[in-house]
Amino acid sequence: MTRKFDVAVMHDYFVDRLVHTDSLDGLMGTVAEKAGSGGGGLHGIVQEEARGGNAVNLAHALARLGLRTLLITHSDRTHEHLLRHTFEGLGADLRVKSLPAGLTVAFEEKVNVMLGDTRGASDFGPARLDERDWSALENSRVVCSVNWAANMRGTELLVGLRRRLGRQKTIFFDPADFRDRLPEFADLLALIAKKRLVDWVSMNEQESIASAKAMGVYSERLADVCRSLAGGLGVVFDLHAVRTSFTSEGTRVSSAAVRRKKFRRLTGAGDVWDAGAIYGRLKGMDEVSRLEFANRAANAYLKSEELAPPTLGQVERV
Repeated sequence: MTRKFDVAVMHDYFVDRLVHTDSLDGLMGTVAEKAGSGGGGLHGIVQEEARGGNAVNLAHALARLGLRTLLITHSDRTHEHLLRHTFEGLGADLRVKSLPAGLTVAFEEKVNVMLGDTRGASDFGPARLDERDWSALENSRVVCSVNWAANMRGTELLVGLRRRLGRQKTIFFDPADFRDRLPEFADLLALIAKKRLVDWVSMNEQESIASAKAMGVYSERLADVCRSLAGGLGVVFDLHAVRTSFTSEGTRVSSAAVRRKKFRRLTGAGDVWDAGAIYGRLKGMDEVSRLEFANRAANAYLKSEELAPPTLGQVERV
C-alpha cells in the first residue's frame, strides 16, 4: 500500500559552508588585502558546515514539526551520508536521485550573502520522477516545488507537476532569490497567472517587491504588494519580511508582527518560516495564527544554538 504524506518537497540539496563575521565589508577588505600581498591564509574565521538547500531545509523543518514528509532530492555518494544522517529518527521518506549535490558558501552578518555552485540542482525536471514518485506525490496533501532560481528546468517541473497531478492538488511554490534571472521569472509569473501552475506562493520582502515590479505593481506598502500579487497570480500569497508577515488570497490581507531580538544565523530561516506556514494551514489555523506560528518557528531557529529547525515543543515555547 502506498504511504500517504502530509507534504512532499522537491528538489535541491546543497552542502553549506557558513562563514560568520561581524563585518562583511571588513572581511572582504581583509581578503582583498591578503590577495594583494600575494595570497595566503586567514585564520580565526568562524565557520559551520551543514546540509542545506531549500528543499532539504524545508523537508527537515516539516519533519521536525511532526508532519509526514516526502523529500525527493539529489546527491552524489560523497555527500549522501550527511543528507541521510540529517533525517535519522524523523518521519520522512527520502528519494535521492543520482545527481551531484550543490555547494554553497554563505557569509553571515546582519544579512547573508550566498555563493552557490548549483551542480545537480540546476537539472531537475519532471523526467527525474519515476512512477513510484508520482504515486507518492498523488498521495500527498501538499506538493512543494522550491528553489526555481537554481533550477534551469524549474518551469518545466512546475508544468509537469500540474499536468500530471491535476488542478485539485495543492502546489506550493517558493522560488528562492530569482533576481539574477528576472526576465525568465517574469515570464513564469505570466504563465502562473494564465495556467494556474501553482496554488500557493511564498516569498521574502525583496523577492516580493521584485515580482510586483515585474507585474507592473509599484507600492511601498508590503500589504498592498501581497494583495496585488495574490490577486494578479490567482494564488494564496505569503510574504515574510523582517518586521511583519502577510498573507492574502487577493482581497483581504492578514498580518502578524515579527518579534525578533537576536539571531545566531540567517541561512535557512526562510525555509523554516515556510514549514511553519504549511504546518499551520494543514492544522486548520486561521490566517493570523498561521502567520504567528511561522514567525515563532523562524525565530526559534534564528536564536537556537543547535543548527537544526525547531520541534513543535520548541516553537510553542517561543
